[in-house]
Amino acid sequence: METIIITLDNNKKKEYVKGIKLKEIIEQEKDKLTNTVVGALYNNNMIDYEETLTKNGKLYIYDLNTKEGNKIYEKGLLYLFEVSAVEALGKDTQIIVKHSIDKGIYCKVNKPLTAEDITKIKKIMKEKIKENIPFTKIETSKSDAIAYFKNKKREDKVRTLFYIKTNFVTLYKLGDTYNYIIGDLPYTTGSLKYFDLSLIKDHGVVVRFPSIYDNNKVVKYTHHENYFNSLEEYGTWGNNLNINNLGELNEFITNNNAGDIIQLSEIMQDYKLLSIAEQIVLNKDDYKVILLSGPSSSGKTTSAMKLSLYLRSLGLNPTHLSLDDYFLERSETPLGPNGKPDFESLNAIDVKLFDSQVSKMLKGTKVTVPTFNFIEGKKEYKRTVQLKDNDILIIEGLHALNEELLTNIPRKKKFKVYISPLIYLNIDNDNRIGMTDLRLLRRMVRDNRTRGYNPSKTLESWSDVRDGEEKYVFPYQDNADVMFNTSLAYELAVIKTYAEPLLFTISEEDPNYQLAQRLIELLKFVLPIPSETVPKTSILREFIGGSGFERK
Repeated sequence: METIIITLDNNKKKEYVKGIKLKEIIEQEKDKLTNTVVGALYNNNMIDYEETLTKNGKLYIYDLNTKEGNKIYEKGLLYLFEVSAVEALGKDTQIIVKHSIDKGIYCKVNKPLTAEDITKIKKIMKEKIKENIPFTKIETSKSDAIAYFKNKKREDKVRTLFYIKTNFVTLYKLGDTYNYIIGDLPYTTGSLKYFDLSLIKDHGVVVRFPSIYDNNKVVKYTHHENYFNSLEEYGTWGNNLNINNLGELNEFITNNNAGDIIQLSEIMQDYKLLSIAEQIVLNKDDYKVILLSGPSSSGKTTSAMKLSLYLRSLGLNPTHLSLDDYFLERSETPLGPNGKPDFESLNAIDVKLFDSQVSKMLKGTKVTVPTFNFIEGKKEYKRTVQLKDNDILIIEGLHALNEELLTNIPRKKKFKVYISPLIYLNIDNDNRIGMTDLRLLRRMVRDNRTRGYNPSKTLESWSDVRDGEEKYVFPYQDNADVMFNTSLAYELAVIKTYAEPLLFTISEEDPNYQLAQRLIELLKFVLPIPSETVPKTSILREFIGGSGFERK
């Protein structure tokens, strides 16, 4: 009997009969699995539950506790929620998947909701989970899919499909419904047993599920009012621009209106930053320092520089410092639990030097401050700072909102700004663009340009970056006095021209291949915009290059 050798997640090699099905392997390994399987990767390709294995290879089995499996779980749960909501509330019910918020996904419904409605939807979802209904893949022509969604009055889907360069598409079937879902779904509804729904206002629902950090528990929902209101505010930007998804953006691009979208997006963002500057000026006697923080690749540096200009135009004299310049020497960087340098930790910052220098600056002492050379991995001292009586200090960095910094300065003397690309565009009503994906694309392009990193290195480190944000950034966002959105309606169309060539260099043998392919899949839904028309003052320039704020 002919056999094959399969290497499992734990690097244990096992011999199986050639032609064994994935479901048979999962059945044999079930005692070692903590959750129901939602997907599997074989030789760097996602495979179906019924797929037969005929070659030697490496098999990764994904459940809820894996990052890949968690994404699959999210997509399946959202599809189940949509189908159940339509069944509970009527065929005229429309769901728009908006954005992630507090261990869940916020969805908007086109009609008022009550607590009784939520209870009804949950009941139907639980029934379908118990029925263990398969998510079935259906291959069809693009033209037939477009015709189907036209009949369903789903113009968002029609626009999405119209602009992709393919003749055939994959739809998912759940019960009697069909949908175009980007990415992989679980094998069955039976795997989606951990979830909850939270009613927000009267038209919104947060579909909640465990993160990889929650040990299969759906944690209690905490409503972050400032964060939520910021997301809702920026959602109006899309309405003002008449761009709420990539299909609508593509229509503007094909009609040669990209220049207008760029200018309008920049003006709206600058107006918000100006309003923050005006708020600071109104209270200028109270603040000693302005602190700007946010997750990786949020555009903190450019935001700080632009805020400085607005403050200067309003009569203040700001001086800018970056926490990145206070990194410990590369050789002194602390190691994380995985034995690799932990660049995201506060302990990677020379806190003692930073606090000492800021204290001296606020007393008017002349200080020689460092500039970190990321190529060499060390500080360089070329710049001096001396504050005058009317000067104000602007500090930006990953840990800027952490009260373990500048402990000698009272909270009331600090004005805190949380910065993040709160993207308000979807691909369509069911397929959202993750904020983390946008930041990853930004980081990859910037790292390649400024730090000499190949794209695989950036993708490889992203998991550690995200873990660091969970520990060191997100817990402090509620401390902010104001939030600032750095995303731009058009930016994915520009960054595509830089990111795609980098992503295509990642080979199928690379451990980061699947992540690269997922990002390529995202970028295929937007038409490119050349970067020449992007203003030199744009936050996007921090990543693609050509910024008027770059150090010479």
